[in-house]
Amino acid sequence: DFMAKVSVPDFRSSWEMVGNANEVLEKFALQFKKQEDAVAAVIDFLGMQPCDGTGHIKPGEGGKKPHMLHLSGVFVGGTNVLARAQVAAQGDASGVLLKIAVRSDDPDVSRMVADCIR
Repeated sequence: DFMAKVSVPDFRSSWEMVGNANEVLEKFALQFKKQEDAVAAVIDFLGMQPCDGTGHIKPGEGGKKPHMLHLSGVFVGGTNVLARAQVAAQGDASGVLLKIAVRSDDPDVSRMVADCIR
């Protein structure tokens, strides 16, 4: 495992501090029927720590609106990594759309983490 689950006390300020110089943006269509399953899978794929209570969808909200997931971790070698993932159910129940932004101080690490989605 190349990622340690490490919380940050204030995700938003950490996100802004890292800045977008090494940000990687990706979109994926995931083959999950339920938004909740997709959120759990993204956390699992990346091996990162959910922040600010975003690791679960509130009861009754699944599929109704996009869910924003905030994740933090430390990549092997000590590089801090942050990710913001929007998980949205597709209206026709054909799956789930994932939009993810990964930030770190190393562009190669940001790319590797984004490429962990499958």
